[in-house]
Amino acid sequence: MRFSEYPLPARIAAYLLLLALAGSILLPFTWMILTSFKSLPDYVQNPFGLPAEWQLGNFANAWETGGFIRLYFNSLFITTVSVLGLLFMCSAAGYALAHFRFRGSNVVFLYFLAGMMIPPHVILIPSFRIMSSIGLVNTYFSVIFTYFAWVPFAIFFFRAYFASVPSELTEAARIDGASEAKIFFSVVLPLARPAFVTVGIVYFVWIFNDFLWPLVYLNSVEIRTVTLGMMNFQGQYSADTTLKTAALTLATLPPIIVFLIFRRQIQSGLIDGALKH
Repeated sequence: MRFSEYPLPARIAAYLLLLALAGSILLPFTWMILTSFKSLPDYVQNPFGLPAEWQLGNFANAWETGGFIRLYFNSLFITTVSVLGLLFMCSAAGYALAHFRFRGSNVVFLYFLAGMMIPPHVILIPSFRIMSSIGLVNTYFSVIFTYFAWVPFAIFFFRAYFASVPSELTEAARIDGASEAKIFFSVVLPLARPAFVTVGIVYFVWIFNDFLWPLVYLNSVEIRTVTLGMMNFQGQYSADTTLKTAALTLATLPPIIVFLIFRRQIQSGLIDGALKH
C-alpha cells in the first residue's frame, strides 16, 4: 500500500511526527552553530537569537586551545583502521554465511547476531583486564581491537546483500578454475560497493563518536580522541559557552562531512540491503 493511499489524517499525523523529529535534531544543532559565532556578552544578552556580530575567532581559539590537529589525527587513525578491518572481516564472513552451506551455519549466524543484545558495560571489566594483561592499555590498538568485535550489524548486512548475488556467477567462476579467494575479491566484492559504503559510513560515525572505550583505555593526552578532548575542554572552559560550542562544532564536522559526501550511496545501500532476500 502506497503512502498516498493512506487516509488523510494518518498522513498528516505522519508528517507532524517527522517534523517533530526533524525539529528535535535541527534546532539544537542550529543553536550550537549560531552560538559558535557569538561573543560571550552577546550570548549572555541574547542566547537564542542571531549573532549581533559574527565572530570567527571562536573557532581559531578553540582549534588552538583544544589541540584539534592531534585529536583529529588520533580519531581518524583509529576510526580508519577499525573500519577497514571490519569491512574486510565482516564482508568475508557475510559471504561465507550467504554462499557456503555447512552444518551449523545458521547457528553461527545467530551467534554473531546475539552480540547485538550484549551491552558494552557488561564486558567492560573483562575487556580491560585482557588488554592490560597483554600490555595494550593506553595504546591505539586497545580500542582498535575492541572495535574489531563490533561485527554483528556488519555481518548481518553483508550476509543479506551477498545472498542476492546469483550463484550462477560464482559457479561460472569456479568452472573457469578461479579459487574461492579470487571469486570473492574479483567477482563478488565489485558488486557490493553500495554495501561497503553503507557499512563503512555507519561504522565511521559510530567509532568516531564513541566515548566509552577511549575513556577506558586511553590515558595519555597524546593519544586522546576527539570525544575525550571535548571532555577535557568542557572541564577547562566550562564558563565560556561560545568557545565550547565552537569546539563542539569542530568536533562534529568530520562525521557530517563524510555523511554529506556519501549520503546517496548510504541511502541506496540501505534500500538494497533491506530488499535483499
